[in-house]
Amino acid sequence: MTLSATLVTHFKYHRWATGLILDELTALSSEQLLKPLGSSFPSAYDTVVHLYQSDRVWLDRLEERTSGQLADYEAPGCMWELREAWTEIQDRMIAFASALGEADANRVIAYKNLAGQPFATPVWQIVLHIVNHGTHHRGQITSMMRQLGQKATNIDLIRYYRENS
Repeated sequence: MTLSATLVTHFKYHRWATGLILDELTALSSEQLLKPLGSSFPSAYDTVVHLYQSDRVWLDRLEERTSGQLADYEAPGCMWELREAWTEIQDRMIAFASALGEADANRVIAYKNLAGQPFATPVWQIVLHIVNHGTHHRGQITSMMRQLGQKATNIDLIRYYRENS
């Protein structure tokens, strides 16, 4: 498998796992969704909003657009609208990776973080960071679901590989 194909696969995994988490979250009551549970972010909703905003920021960087302030990436308040908007972002990520040649995957992108600090990172590292960041916070959401007495879905990468090989 080429590097470009690997990046596409991992973005597809990112969309798949996010979809499963959103399925679980949309089944919760507003009270459960917003309940303070003590993690990186106060609630499952706050965690999913952080992930959505992060994906939007990183997509801007991949597409070499200047990322603005966090307020520029406000998430839709309704979970159904959030899912629709986020799926569109993740589809664009997959399209971006699908268009990459091997040299493109190694191309270095210069950008500034939201604090204005400059960085330069190869595309492949950004893609794997996006997926890994999503995995980290989806794991936190899985823990929150269990704290709420819910059964969490298996979102392991190996499950994705087995079901999508």
